[in-house]
Amino acid sequence: MTFYMEQKRTAAEKALFIKSGPTIKRVLSSEILYVQCEGNVSRLNLKDGTELVCIRLLKLFEEDLSGAGFIRINHNMLVNLAEITEIRYINARKRQVVLSDEVVLDVSYRKWKSVKEALLGRK
Repeated sequence: MTFYMEQKRTAAEKALFIKSGPTIKRVLSSEILYVQCEGNVSRLNLKDGTELVCIRLLKLFEEDLSGAGFIRINHNMLVNLAEITEIRYINARKRQVVLSDEVVLDVSYRKWKSVKEALLGRK
């Protein structure tokens, strides 16, 4: 197994154990900017600029990080809501979020409404 979860630290923060290559690293959910998945290979992009690569489906990360402030913005990405600094509606076909490290990520048409609602605190 490539992913292990420690007991909840707080209601909003979780500690994960990620197997990346020959090492297993403990990562707090608050340290994760976003998770990007290509097939069953996931890349965790952390605040300190490092990237961890592991074999795990994005759906499983989404389940394990539920309640920790993460939202799916498209088919391949899960983003930490606390790291979103701006949302952009470019046109009918292009929507984006900007993260605290100035990374710009595309938001799918289907996820746009839920991203806006999550950021504005509406349901």
